[in-house]
Amino acid sequence: MSIHLMCLTSDGGVPIYSKKKGECENGVDLSITHLEEGMIIWKEYDGTLMMIGIARGITEKVLRNLLDYSYHAMVFCVGIAAIKKIKNIDRFKRELKNCYALIDQLLEVVESDFFRYNEAVLCLESLTMLGKLNDFSVQIGSPFCSILVRQKVACGTEGWWDLDIVDRKLLMVLLGASSTIQQDVPVFLPKKSPNIAYRFISIPITQGVSICALCGAEPPYDKLQTLSQQFWMSEIDLLITVEQNYPKNYPSSIELDPSIMGFLLLNKEHSKFVLTRNVQLTNTGKRTPSSNHRLDILRTFYHQSVEAMEDLFREGEKVMNLEQYWCSDYHKCHALIEGPNVLCVLYNSAIPTHIMRLVTQKTLNALVSDKEVCW
Repeated sequence: MSIHLMCLTSDGGVPIYSKKKGECENGVDLSITHLEEGMIIWKEYDGTLMMIGIARGITEKVLRNLLDYSYHAMVFCVGIAAIKKIKNIDRFKRELKNCYALIDQLLEVVESDFFRYNEAVLCLESLTMLGKLNDFSVQIGSPFCSILVRQKVACGTEGWWDLDIVDRKLLMVLLGASSTIQQDVPVFLPKKSPNIAYRFISIPITQGVSICALCGAEPPYDKLQTLSQQFWMSEIDLLITVEQNYPKNYPSSIELDPSIMGFLLLNKEHSKFVLTRNVQLTNTGKRTPSSNHRLDILRTFYHQSVEAMEDLFREGEKVMNLEQYWCSDYHKCHALIEGPNVLCVLYNSAIPTHIMRLVTQKTLNALVSDKEVCW
């Protein structure tokens, strides 16, 4: 896999930046749109910037997502006004300095990421946490708050989930690109507020749990930090319990069927997902994929089978109660789409194919039916 990402001005073709991942050729003729096992895509944004992507080993959809999000990352950092009226190229490049780390992060995760979803963690304590988070939201005067466990969303206020996934995704990319989880950064939300900056606040409460919020100019960070420590210190045992859901990302009270090697759960209404392996899986002596390979199989199954099926129906009737199957010598996959939820399950090859549907349905019910989980 190789990607060469470029940004130029639309009118004069002046280079703004160039990023590469993998082995990329230099000096590709842009009149050629089809490469051997690759492609070139270019797209103009707001009449001022041209994004160009040259790639091998990824799909057209992934490359288009990368171009879009790279542009959104620029808006996120400098605002739409600075992009629509570029007065001085050198100054504009300097203003984009903080954007380059976000684009590097997007390139890093482009193969494995779900661009239309935020990563989440399932917690039995979600409902209790959400009540506390709503109180905290009122106290600091921000309707946009969330609790993160290792940068995965454990719960969020209604305002947080109402944010467009592009805005929420870039906030998480910002955290992933940073060397510290303590943040007070001005951001322009490309969908909600491309002209006026919010402050994105991230305050660590325990080693693995942090509180995030979008605020205005007030209150200052040190006051927010003090308020957070005072408010959440009485809930420290709750947060420590929540943190224990990592790294499996689902409650220990849920026992997965022994034939399950991992699962991917997506909620289309709130654009969030949980991706995990079965930590209780025992060695059967048969050949099974490694932990990371199991997650890769689930990603591939979703993108090539489930997402492709959803795209066929996206402009037609609502996709309800549909299924997909994959079978190989070493594993089997089954996906069930039920309302806003999609569950993709990776099974060992020994499970009878006709049993998978029953186990998937039972697993989906176990994961989302408990109201305390707030899925």
